[in-house]
Amino acid sequence: MAVDRGMWRRCQRIVDALSIPTPFEPTRFVDALAHQRGRPVELVPMPGGASQCGALVATDQADYLFYATSTTRLHQEHILLHEVGHLLCGHVDDRSLAALPALLLPNLSTDLVRRVLGRSDYSAAQEQEAELVASMIAQRARRGPTGGTGPVTPEVADGLARLGSIFDTG
Repeated sequence: MAVDRGMWRRCQRIVDALSIPTPFEPTRFVDALAHQRGRPVELVPMPGGASQCGALVATDQADYLFYATSTTRLHQEHILLHEVGHLLCGHVDDRSLAALPALLLPNLSTDLVRRVLGRSDYSAAQEQEAELVASMIAQRARRGPTGGTGPVTPEVADGLARLGSIFDTG
């Protein structure tokens, strides 16, 4: 599915309105996002046995971004940015809390949860929009305040090497 110009412009407006800290650090970014939105956003690491993806859970009191801890730091960051994309785009899914394993939400009651978004339940357009927002945030974060690309961190180099190995046929 190709990204249409309308989606691209919408995502760009969303990302342009964000305060992205320099140097970029996911926890500081999420704190700034919560402050900007006037609503708590909490990061919730998922244990090693969980799948390597994320989830967004919104309650009346706060938004919770779940992310896998059994993956690289770069992948964790992308998962968080992807879930932030869903949050910022207002993607809503009124599934029950049963969509996530109960062990991930031991402190939240079912009636408290208003919506749960899981990667496998997004529409193709919502998935694409969240990915686009995540990529745009990451690109802006890497450029920094001077607009340059900056040095490549070990995590980024590792991620690029892993990505390259997918295409290595030798």
